[in-house]
Amino acid sequence: MPDSQLMEKLSAAELLASLSSEIEAAQQRVYRADRATPCDAVALPDGRPLWLKREDTARVHSYKWRGAFNKLACLIEQGFQGTVVAASAGNHAQGVALAAQKMAVPAVIYMPRTTPLLKQEAVRRLGRDWVEVRLVGDRYDQAAQAARQWVTTHDCAYLHPFDDLQVIAGQATIATELDEQISPDLVLLEIGGGGMAAGVASVVRRRFPSAKIVGVEVIGQNSMQMSLQAGHPITLPQVTRFCDGTAVATPGQLTFALCRELLDDVWVVDERQVCTAIEWLWNETRVVVEPSAGIGVAAALATDRHPSFLDETIRAAYTALGLPDDACLLTVLSGANVDFLTLPLIARKGRLSPKERRYYCFEIPERSGTLIGLLDQFLSDINIIDFQYGKTDPRRAFPVIGVEAFPDELSKLEAKLSRSPLHFNSVTNATSVEYRVVPFQPSLANLPIFATVEFPDRPGALSEFMRQIVGLTNVCYFNYTETGQSIEQALMGFEFQDGTQRDAFTEAVAKLGVSFQTIPSNTIAGLSVTE
Repeated sequence: MPDSQLMEKLSAAELLASLSSEIEAAQQRVYRADRATPCDAVALPDGRPLWLKREDTARVHSYKWRGAFNKLACLIEQGFQGTVVAASAGNHAQGVALAAQKMAVPAVIYMPRTTPLLKQEAVRRLGRDWVEVRLVGDRYDQAAQAARQWVTTHDCAYLHPFDDLQVIAGQATIATELDEQISPDLVLLEIGGGGMAAGVASVVRRRFPSAKIVGVEVIGQNSMQMSLQAGHPITLPQVTRFCDGTAVATPGQLTFALCRELLDDVWVVDERQVCTAIEWLWNETRVVVEPSAGIGVAAALATDRHPSFLDETIRAAYTALGLPDDACLLTVLSGANVDFLTLPLIARKGRLSPKERRYYCFEIPERSGTLIGLLDQFLSDINIIDFQYGKTDPRRAFPVIGVEAFPDELSKLEAKLSRSPLHFNSVTNATSVEYRVVPFQPSLANLPIFATVEFPDRPGALSEFMRQIVGLTNVCYFNYTETGQSIEQALMGFEFQDGTQRDAFTEAVAKLGVSFQTIPSNTIAGLSVTE
């Protein structure tokens, strides 16, 4: 019986009983593909234990091998001899590839053209000669549509990533591996399509009947929460993609029915909380997970009263569950297939420190000494984490400076700035600042020298360098952002009244002992011209 028809014919109790039977069978199959994964404990800031089911340690670095292998094994047991087809942007594809190679079954996997090469190659490596990767469309739903169209005209079987009882049963084996001694009071489960959450919740409900089970989604992709509130599956008009492993616009029919029956609540976190959770997890355990795997950890931290994590809405929902003060929490680290190039974005969004980052655009005269005067008068005791400036006017300069400080320090800074005749605007979260658009007209720079300059990562180091060169040059270009390294680097441009001043500057810099590497002027001119 197709799973799409199963819900219409079974009551909730019958559906759960059927799933339970499938889970027992799955336990006899899945360990032919990989081993059980460990469950490690870490202490939340307030001391409560948080157990982490380490699906990131699996061979495919996610839990998806479980459902894919169980489904394919079931098909073979039923006499299937054709080709299997799947659509995925990452983890499900790798699970299908591993299963196909293990059982020597041909597989065609549709992936969006935007899938990082790292994930494409992982699928090909795991599947070897048994897997063909087809790149179609720019989004998962386009790849999935192409996969389903191909299934209708060929002798093959479609392996759904979540809305299939045997896939759900395979994911449920995550929970059958839990030691009885863990005994969680609260289980936090990430939700994309809902397959993992439904399967794990069904086991937890039987083995730990007193535990509360909460699904967790990210704002912008909380299709399960919205569906449960509506009373039926709904489709979000668009979904955010940062947590790509859970970016599902419509929950499955089966997973919706199971989650409605099994979950006590669904909470929503934002991307900043997810990034902060990943940073916290790294600090505490030296484990790096993909964004979707940080969702449950983010929810756990949001129940903590520490100011860096506390979410009043989630804390209130947590309190409403009636959990003990020393509650034991459990979540699943669902995967670690993070694109390496995503790590800087995670680091930038996630901030454990109670300090805030704000950005300001100043208007100052375009002449030598005014920039260091701004730094000395207003920003000498504050940490500068970003500097964006390019000369665009012969009389006025508009530097953008990012700072980091405690909220009360920033309030004092803004009060001081407001009392001065200086013109400034807050540009925090401005698109041009976020994407580092630095306008610059090279034709306005006289006899310029461009160079990378290194200085220690500590408050005041940048001002010290500026103070040493004041009077020798005028800064016409400045591009710097904090990296967290012990030595920071800025790309700077310097202009001069004449060749004599230029030579004097070059000699002075050589005596300062700073790393000063000149670069060709046309490098800047070719990239930064704004006419």
